[in-house]
Amino acid sequence: MAHEFPEIDVPYRIAIPTYNRPKILRDKTLALIGQSNLEWSDIDIFVENETQLALYTEELIEDFPHLNYIVTHTNGICEKRNFVRWYYSMENFCPWVFNMDDDLDYIIDTENNPFYDFHNFIMSGFTECEMVGATLFGISPLINNFFLRDKVTYNLNYIIGAFFGVIFTKDEIPFLTDMEHYEDFDFSLAHYFKDKKIVRYNHLGLKTKYFEDTGGITFQMGGRAARKKYMDENADYMVEKWGADAVRVTTNKWGTGLRLNHCHRFAPQEK
Repeated sequence: MAHEFPEIDVPYRIAIPTYNRPKILRDKTLALIGQSNLEWSDIDIFVENETQLALYTEELIEDFPHLNYIVTHTNGICEKRNFVRWYYSMENFCPWVFNMDDDLDYIIDTENNPFYDFHNFIMSGFTECEMVGATLFGISPLINNFFLRDKVTYNLNYIIGAFFGVIFTKDEIPFLTDMEHYEDFDFSLAHYFKDKKIVRYNHLGLKTKYFEDTGGITFQMGGRAARKKYMDENADYMVEKWGADAVRVTTNKWGTGLRLNHCHRFAPQEK
């Protein structure tokens, strides 16, 4: 059942990068947005080429006629994430951009209730960032409400790339990643070291399907085995890039993983 929300003015854009899965986008993220108080005309769908554009518009135009499509002419998630950042900061400036993946199932709160008030959450996140001097905010990557906490943190935390907001400065070259995987860790660390803080709302968590074989990053990399091999090869690089005091290699059910040091502190001369 759709929820009723009052009319609102929107000073931000919603960016959704996607590849080769218009049906998943329709049935997951767009269905979730349909339950929320976001406006369809404020959503930008980033596709890689004209062939992908035709694929998406054919599938979505009837039910979602007001979506805006942007062709990136990129190859892979690294180039596409960078394109999104460059586009809003250098080409079609928008200081506040909220990013979503194309395969979101739902967002929950600490009481395990579904959460749909996206607009007020997004506005709160950008406002908080402006107040404390941060340029990145997001939510917990955990779906189990047992681990969710009703608090906002500012220390070094992982901001999952599926649901986050970023602030750009006009004509300031944004940080661009060189990672096809761990790019959200890369962005988290870059913004943390730039601003000395990250804003994370730990009362919300999300459900999405990692390593989805249909379209997306796993498909582009040639399947799960190829993606896991890339993860293994690049985990040590991330430690070398950002420092062992900030990030370390772990293992999880998908293979190699990364963990950020929540207790990281800057040396006095770095303040």
